[in-house]
Amino acid sequence: MKTLNIFPIDWNSPDCLPERTWTIPNEREDNFNWITGMFHETITSKINLDLNYNQLEDINQIKKLSDKNIPYNIFVKFYQFRHLVGVDVDNETIKDELSFFYHYLKDDKSKFIINDIKLGKCKLIFASLTEFSNEDYHMYFDNFKSLLKQYDILEENVLIFDYQNNMETLNEKYETNIKFKYYNWLMVAWQHYTKLPDTKSNFKNKDYIRDKYYMTLNKSVTKQHRLYLMYFLWNSNLLDKGFVSFFHKKDSEKYKEQFFDGLVGRLNKSEVQKFYNWLNNNPLYVDVNWQELKEYSQNNQMHSSAPNEIFIDKTDNAYKNSYFNILTESSFVESDIEGSLDFYLNERNVFPINAFQPYIAVNGQGHMNELKKLGFKTFHPYIDESYDEEVSANERFSMIETEIDKLCSMSKQEIHDWYWSMEEVYKHNYNHLHNVFYPTQIKGFFDEFIFE
Repeated sequence: MKTLNIFPIDWNSPDCLPERTWTIPNEREDNFNWITGMFHETITSKINLDLNYNQLEDINQIKKLSDKNIPYNIFVKFYQFRHLVGVDVDNETIKDELSFFYHYLKDDKSKFIINDIKLGKCKLIFASLTEFSNEDYHMYFDNFKSLLKQYDILEENVLIFDYQNNMETLNEKYETNIKFKYYNWLMVAWQHYTKLPDTKSNFKNKDYIRDKYYMTLNKSVTKQHRLYLMYFLWNSNLLDKGFVSFFHKKDSEKYKEQFFDGLVGRLNKSEVQKFYNWLNNNPLYVDVNWQELKEYSQNNQMHSSAPNEIFIDKTDNAYKNSYFNILTESSFVESDIEGSLDFYLNERNVFPINAFQPYIAVNGQGHMNELKKLGFKTFHPYIDESYDEEVSANERFSMIETEIDKLCSMSKQEIHDWYWSMEEVYKHNYNHLHNVFYPTQIKGFFDEFIFE
């Protein structure tokens, strides 16, 4: 049995109350939680890793191991890169005393850790595992490298887990010898965090004609691409052909302002007002409405209140009774912003894969290409995926609209036959997700730690 000696740190914003940093709790045998579940027994059992998990709580416990020449790991989970380098939330200035390094390594009694890192006795690992935690690399990576130099830590002795696309380009992009390792924790975690579509048994019934053409689940509806999508479906009279969730908060002035800001520019104000008024009287939801979602979130201690955290009979029915998925990721228009984040695949991808559904990804360029790099098959030419190569957000969205319109213009028998023509793709992706992707991702994660 291997022993993992680890000091797992959650590092947050300077204005996080009551404190910005804490030790990630040892929940290996508790109910699985995607926020803190990286070392849960459910995860290690996936690769049959017989692990003695020794959680270190403070500098004194670390020092005892160091004195005995026993290897240990410092694991730092962060939510925005700027938090590591010490950006002040009030004025956006960088202050050394707000950085991770100052907090944990400045004191004389912790200087032994820096020496242990040099000797390979301590592994220093940073983890960008949640959405948008890496969006400000381009702004602060030089500052991060300067801090490493200031604290006498070689770049070669630092590892960053991340899951953005094009990871292989990061060393050249940021002129660094830091090791980057791809780990898509969100896709891995959702397999264990929430119930997944139970459509495998239904997949064998090739004679069953489904009720709807498509489904699309959306919660954070002020994101511009989701507003665009809903307007397109409404304006094209396609809403009745799908299962659609879109949580329109008509009683919120802040939401109304964001709604109009998101659409005015692409549309004139009178068109936006007409659409807004229609949504006021026609709520769109698949399984729970906006109020039920909030109550469900509170009762189940959910963290993001996203539709992909809920799975009830109505959710399952939507997957079983639709032919394709319009999957709206968390980013889209950012491709037009110079220096913006690289895109990534989030947990939403595991739902259509488990449901044996083809899907159109409303994301930045390269989404489907990244899936292929990870060993999945995509749906071209049944879906024209040339949109995936388009950098311009406006052009890419127009190409997506064309594909949705084309599919929804088919007869029910045509869309049914179209769906079954990709049977081998669905089977491959399902098997690859469970038998290759999950164990490979988890093994790659634990391979980077040092064990006693």
